[in-house]
Amino acid sequence: MAKLHRIQIGSQQFHARSGQLLLDAALLNGVELPHDCRAGRCGSCLTKVRAGITLGGETRQAGMVHACQARVFSELKLEVEALPPVTQVNARIVQLVEVAPDIVEVTMKPAQTIEMLPGQYCRFRYRGFAARAFSPTAALNSLRDDGLLRLNIKRVRDGRVTPQIGKAIMVGHAVTIEGPFGHAFLRKGGQGRLVLVGSGTGFAPVWAVAAAALRENPLRRIVLLAASRKLATLYMAPALDLASRYANVKVAACVEELTQKHGLLLAGDPIGHLPKIANDDIVYAAGSPKLVDAVGDAAQANRALFYADPFEPEIRPSSSGWLDNAKAWLRTG
Repeated sequence: MAKLHRIQIGSQQFHARSGQLLLDAALLNGVELPHDCRAGRCGSCLTKVRAGITLGGETRQAGMVHACQARVFSELKLEVEALPPVTQVNARIVQLVEVAPDIVEVTMKPAQTIEMLPGQYCRFRYRGFAARAFSPTAALNSLRDDGLLRLNIKRVRDGRVTPQIGKAIMVGHAVTIEGPFGHAFLRKGGQGRLVLVGSGTGFAPVWAVAAAALRENPLRRIVLLAASRKLATLYMAPALDLASRYANVKVAACVEELTQKHGLLLAGDPIGHLPKIANDDIVYAAGSPKLVDAVGDAAQANRALFYADPFEPEIRPSSSGWLDNAKAWLRTG
């Protein structure tokens, strides 16, 4: 018979067999650990091991494990961050805006407020279609929180859902939202410099973090790097323009199709343009798995806090905007 080990999470205690998955043991004993994918790909079940031994589910942060992959091999003392409860809310699409070729901003009005932390994601089921996971984000041209949910969605060629946005899925379409999920969210009250890296529509969660951080503390130091394969799909320009108006925020964009630097537009692989990371930085990344892994490796090498939820599939503004400047640099190049 397998040995039983006592597991303590705050004031809650239960027992698990040697070799049993931590998440399974918790759920079987009525302890609701946050979770979603159960495959170690998202960050919903991240758990801090304060004492004891687990095997599997390791992350880039010392002592943090994916509970869905970590197996119990001793008594454990664990710590789990308090997260908003997972709920289901109905909503309707109120606006569709084409922000770049094959990229659409979908704005929804929920029937009731969803308690969610900036950077978390939800599953969205458009009536008549399968559910898909997306990260709500802030408006690209405003830091104001108006109670609406915005998604930056890339239409996937041959996809079953995203190509229908603007066709079968239109303004007024009903949406069911389930969530929130994920661990890569902004922690309130933080003081360290934020290093935020997003490629493609992976910019959505890092912009949600950036906007919330600036609403909380307009003086917080932030490095914001956006990456796009083509200049035409650099839809983030309004957000970069807005962020660049803050003296404490450094912004840049990397466009892979460019062959040379043009002002704030960087050329080539974004991995070669990652900012230098210090051990007191707080680092977030979203987008291509290759980029997220590279940012995570850099954060780990410098012992910085790193957050990612990878899933596969008054400062006066300047007279000219960030995108206008970018276009000017290209014309003069």
